[in-house]
Amino acid sequence: MQRFVKTGILVCTILLSYNMVAVADPTLLLHNLNIVLPQKDSIRTNSLLNALKIYKEELNNKPDDSVQIFRNIGLIAAELKRPKEALNYTRRYIENSADISILDKDSYDQISDTEEYDLLKNKYLVKVNILIFIYFYIVLIGFFFAIIINFKKDSDKVSNILIGSFVVVHSLFILEFALYASNIRYLYPHTFLVSSSVALLYGPLLYFYFKRITQQYVLKPKDALHLIPALLLLAIQIPFYLLPGKEKLNIMFDISQVYSQKYFFYLIFIPKLSSYIIYGFFIGKLYFNKTAKHFVNKNDVVLTKWKRNIYYIHVMYVISYSLYGLYAGGILHTGSNFIYHSQILAMALMVLYIAQMAYLHPKVFSYKSFMINNISNGAVFSKYLKSGLTPSLSEELKGELITLFAEDKVYRDSNINLETLSEKLNTTRHNTSQIINEHFDMNFFELINKFRIEEAINLLMEDKNGNLNIIDVAYEVGYNNKVTFNKAFKKATSLTPTQFIDSVKQNNLVNR
Repeated sequence: MQRFVKTGILVCTILLSYNMVAVADPTLLLHNLNIVLPQKDSIRTNSLLNALKIYKEELNNKPDDSVQIFRNIGLIAAELKRPKEALNYTRRYIENSADISILDKDSYDQISDTEEYDLLKNKYLVKVNILIFIYFYIVLIGFFFAIIINFKKDSDKVSNILIGSFVVVHSLFILEFALYASNIRYLYPHTFLVSSSVALLYGPLLYFYFKRITQQYVLKPKDALHLIPALLLLAIQIPFYLLPGKEKLNIMFDISQVYSQKYFFYLIFIPKLSSYIIYGFFIGKLYFNKTAKHFVNKNDVVLTKWKRNIYYIHVMYVISYSLYGLYAGGILHTGSNFIYHSQILAMALMVLYIAQMAYLHPKVFSYKSFMINNISNGAVFSKYLKSGLTPSLSEELKGELITLFAEDKVYRDSNINLETLSEKLNTTRHNTSQIINEHFDMNFFELINKFRIEEAINLLMEDKNGNLNIIDVAYEVGYNNKVTFNKAFKKATSLTPTQFIDSVKQNNLVNR
């Protein structure tokens, strides 16, 4: 009964003030406070003060509609030019209702020049600063590059599609963050978590790009298995993407009855970080594989730096994303702005670097750039002019040949010959010989000796205590007698194995 009496007094008081003031101002109701226009009349001020008092008393009773009372108190406090109260109750209303349209009410004009209103505006209303503008600009660069790179002539279409798609994934991440930082996502809630649909494509795209440019790898149907995690994640997220915008806003403010913020943290962050680390490991193996580097033109510094920088920017992003996870998971409690922006800056750096290289050094996207070919003016061996080996099959066999040398180390077999190597490649002796000559500018025996001697050098340099015998090293790398080994070793290094060992010992003594 007491509650209804207070409500009646409030309504009567406000109606009285409405009749005494000749302005068109909506009636203030207990649970339906609309826009109130500023009035200098003391009666109106008293009415608002009375309303504020009664709403606070109602709030102490913990009513079911407390969220609406937060809204009303926030509007009245703004009208009375009480910015701190307006900030407190308006924020509580928004965070419990996901309704940011309240800030469009004219009442907030009364506190528009206060720090408290600036806090509300920066947190919920659309804003654009220099950094956000740069993010949007980088997104445009990324999408532009992804389109243009695929129109490039004399290019490897497969590697360009891979790197172009990789840049698109980056651009989507940066776009979503820019929408988040600018509060535009509150206006377009369907953009929320849009980049998560491709989160698990980042690793496979970069991995197969590296494999393509280091080994001229030819994609196979079985490689589609790498897409399974991304498809599974997308399938799990489809019910979320089909939700109405209002429900997605509720999820953003973590007041949804359907999903929680923590659900998406575990669903997306953990698989995403795991994918980055796993594929980063395999990419690192491709980059640091000393044997595979024999198939790269060491004289081309640009190509070497290109792969190095791509790999290390990826590592930088994985580290920054890990820090973000520690913060989002509640393990880290400081440096939020730096942590949030560091991962996006790493992605932005990747997009800008790739775009810069496309402009300044377009040859890194050329089909022939990553092929060992020292034949001048594009000349080919005349004996292969009538070969039936197609370019695509040649590239595929080349990739398999690299694997045999880099990973299987077939040169260690003392009985290896062109015939047995061809059987491992499942092709003819003629094709194997052509691949070696055209791609590596040497014959079969030169290629075998090159790898054998370089492994022998590594073994001898690692043997700091001098425990290895020369004949043991010869057998280890594939030679079946000491004479042949000595001859090949001296031809490659201008030193006999014994002389080389002595020089290694002298260097070790000097460095002690």
